[in-house]
Amino acid sequence: MNIKTIMTAATLLCAVVGCKENDIAFYNEAPRLEYVTVASCTFNDVDYLNAYIADVKTTEKECKVTAQLIGRLLTEPMTFCMKGEQAENSDFEVTARFSNPYTFPTSVPTCEASVMVTCPTKEYASAYQGTSKTGVLEVTSDTSNPAHQFGLGREENLICSLNVTLQVHPDNWDSEFWYSYSSAKYIFMMETFKTTLDNIEKTQANQRTLRAAYSVYLDEHEPLLDDEGNPLTIEDFPLN
Repeated sequence: MNIKTIMTAATLLCAVVGCKENDIAFYNEAPRLEYVTVASCTFNDVDYLNAYIADVKTTEKECKVTAQLIGRLLTEPMTFCMKGEQAENSDFEVTARFSNPYTFPTSVPTCEASVMVTCPTKEYASAYQGTSKTGVLEVTSDTSNPAHQFGLGREENLICSLNVTLQVHPDNWDSEFWYSYSSAKYIFMMETFKTTLDNIEKTQANQRTLRAAYSVYLDEHEPLLDDEGNPLTIEDFPLN
């Protein structure tokens, strides 16, 4: 083995040892916190009914954001705090409530934190077969809160995009009986009957009730729009 080969091997050995030492130093630092970068929060027709139509209203829904630990597992619980900012690409403003501080338990690498999100209003209902309307809240650590005990994790994982949608389309919609579906039409039905489709009987009496209610609506309002942006006429509310 010549001198050049020996020197090269020694250099590589030093580099490997240096990396190991740096890794050990990093994981010996104070615990750091980052997030799974995407979370979803979907509201359905029952959620919308409870938020805006039911006599006793529940406007919020529990959604989950996953925090993950960088470094060794905790031997004692620590607390962390979160905050949210509206994303630039958000279709509507998301209203959320955080229950700071949260407790990160011992001996686990991840922790699910609950965020209470307010149901979107009907103008933000997504089309059944079209572009979804999505509110995006960027959730990050609130390091200004004295109860936040963690350092920051990797830069690319510091933000969780909480995507909020209102998707009211029911799987059992009957197009032969109720004609074509649209989110605005179905929400109007829920407002008229004070319930979801599961509890609306397919009877001529209910067809007449719905059509009469829409006729009264048209006397005082512009027509509702279907999912393609076309106005709903009285003929879109059938009488079989």
